[in-house]
Amino acid sequence: MAQGLDVGTMNLLSARQDGDETVFVQQRNSFVEIEYSDMAEQMLSRSDVLHIRKDNQVYIVGDDALNFANIFNEETRRPMQAGILSSDEQSAIPMIKLITEQVVGDPKYNDELLYFSVPADPIDDDTSTLYHQKTIESLLADMGYQPEPINEGMAVIYSELANREFTGLGISFGAGMTNVCLSYYAVPVMKFSIARGGDWIDEQAAKATGTPVDKVTSVKEEDFSLDFETDVGGVEGALSIYYDNLLDYVIENLIKEVDEEDVEEGLDVPVVVTGGTSSPDGFEALFEERLNEANIPFSISDVRQAENPLYSVAQGALVAARSEEQRSAQAQVTEDAAEEEAQTD
Repeated sequence: MAQGLDVGTMNLLSARQDGDETVFVQQRNSFVEIEYSDMAEQMLSRSDVLHIRKDNQVYIVGDDALNFANIFNEETRRPMQAGILSSDEQSAIPMIKLITEQVVGDPKYNDELLYFSVPADPIDDDTSTLYHQKTIESLLADMGYQPEPINEGMAVIYSELANREFTGLGISFGAGMTNVCLSYYAVPVMKFSIARGGDWIDEQAAKATGTPVDKVTSVKEEDFSLDFETDVGGVEGALSIYYDNLLDYVIENLIKEVDEEDVEEGLDVPVVVTGGTSSPDGFEALFEERLNEANIPFSISDVRQAENPLYSVAQGALVAARSEEQRSAQAQVTEDAAEEEAQTD
């Protein structure tokens, strides 16, 4: 069976079909470093806490990293930054390898097909995503998979717009980047990313309020909503301000890119938003309001949020992988039948 993988700055998520159900596995894409001791090693080894030891340090990896960071008053570290592998983090590759192994597991058979998400190159930054893509591809191949990259925005289309013939605008609001893809009958007409996402919101809110970034992230993920009823001055007020600013920035760049790509003005398309950054209550309504106020060169039929924003990209990668798996199987059947007919003749 094929598998899909969302390689996100904040989370890694895999999707695999099990009968009629889709099974998701998730790990936070972060780690924290604590000093080694025999007692700490014994306690961690007896627990389910994902960790590795290197010299005199112990690395707590995945979902437990944020809890340990808050307990020890430390900042979590990330293998990825701004949507790609971090060039500033020496432990980036071994850490993301460990987390990826936990999320996807061993392949069910050699060269099992696995589609993994990759961001488009950002239009507001000179960052290249090629090294990131090839490194993840190599890690997955070493694990025994047959890896195939899929654009993150296109994965949203595959996940959410099957009932619209894979036509529409898919926007993934991730932690490191915001990815945008306009598709027409499953053919990407325009795809790009913006080098701002949930991390940018957290960092700006942290600076504005003098609050540690991890604390801001925790507030955002617990029960934050975009209702603009919170008094300005606190963390939630700052989060609302920078969410509003991010949406304006995304729409501004969307209009600019549509103009440059000369997208047909007669299009009437749905918009679907997804990604962990789009999770707060009120996000969908606020984004629709901003889109309606903007002078977008084509018509938007409706705006909606994915049913499960966190899982949408992994789901889309799985849809693409299973489609390719079925196409390859059918091609093999056709080839075998042709060979059999040739031998008969």
